Amino acid sequence: MYRTNTKSILSDFFRFLKKPNDQQVNLSTKERLFVILQFLILELLFTIIIVLPLDYLIGNLMTVKNKSMDYKFNTIYAIILLTVLLVPFLEEIVFRYVLRYNSLFSKYISRKKWDQYFPFMIYSTSILFGIVHASNYYNDSYIFYVLSPLIILSQLSGGFVLSYIRVRINFYYGFLYHALWNFTAGLVIPAVILLFSNSYTDHQKNYKLKIDENILFHQNEPQKISLNIQDDKVYKIQAEQLYLQDILDVVYGKEKYYVDEYLIDMEFSSKQGVSKEEFKKILEKEYDIE
Repeated sequence: MYRTNTKSILSDFFRFLKKPNDQQVNLSTKERLFVILQFLILELLFTIIIVLPLDYLIGNLMTVKNKSMDYKFNTIYAIILLTVLLVPFLEEIVFRYVLRYNSLFSKYISRKKWDQYFPFMIYSTSILFGIVHASNYYNDSYIFYVLSPLIILSQLSGGFVLSYIRVRINFYYGFLYHALWNFTAGLVIPAVILLFSNSYTDHQKNYKLKIDENILFHQNEPQKISLNIQDDKVYKIQAEQLYLQDILDVVYGKEKYYVDEYLIDMEFSSKQGVSKEEFKKILEKEYDIE
């Protein structure tokens, strides 16, 4: 009998990881929702306790670069439509729709053979799901490839959780869990972090700097940058709704430096001006620039 308390769910999940089996459980709608809610909490805890500390350690060894999202895809409507709904639905179809024996498969393979191959299907689709997400990052060093299993650990673990939910419950609850995870990681957590964050200010005798970070790009608001740079000195930068990376590219040249994706408003002014190298050091008080 399948029980929906946390201990029983985890026990069954680890048995599934050890030896995957194609067995669905009979649960009420309330119990199904409770199962995916518990997995959502457990995966968040796994991310906080394991994934984030590993990311920090890896960051000290190398720079793991993320590809910047196009501004038009960083709006609330685009994120909900694409990141929360469309992409999870397509990924569930591609990676996990086939993970149940049905009348169509019975025409080509016996149940006994299916059960023999089923563990391989779970492992291969879950690992492939993680590998595909490695395309979110880029780095040419050999260390990146050596550490890539740890870099995509969140996606690998998520792939196994989604496979478990797909098999034990059904395809639609797997999609629901995937959508909830993307919504939580992509919108809720960043919103909570920014809610308790203040503007970054750095006021010194020879310059003033204020930076506000944003979660989303607002298409109905202006996006602009105004610079006053003379003789290799920065006197003024005023930017609205720009990635910090794009500001660095304007000041120093395309891809000379790398910084993680931050959508910001910036106000910088200096009557005497600061050198470009000094300006970079000013930014490095708050951001890691490589």
